[in-house]
Amino acid sequence: MSWAVEEWKEGLSPRVIQKIHELESQVDKLKKERQQRQFQLESLEAALQKQKQKAFLHLFMIRKKKLLYFYAY
Repeated sequence: MSWAVEEWKEGLSPRVIQKIHELESQVDKLKKERQQRQFQLESLEAALQKQKQKAFLHLFMIRKKKLLYFYAY
């Protein structure tokens, strides 16, 4: 971090500064986890959409075959 960003920590005890660093580190970790979960969610949503399209197409083909069979006889 730049000096200007760290300036607000001047005068704080080393123990408090250490706790702040721990919390900042935890925030960074949680942000990364959130990004990973968001990516996982988007991937699962895309896979679900693909499966829905396959199911729809399969259902459409079944109905089309039934209609063809019906009109053939």
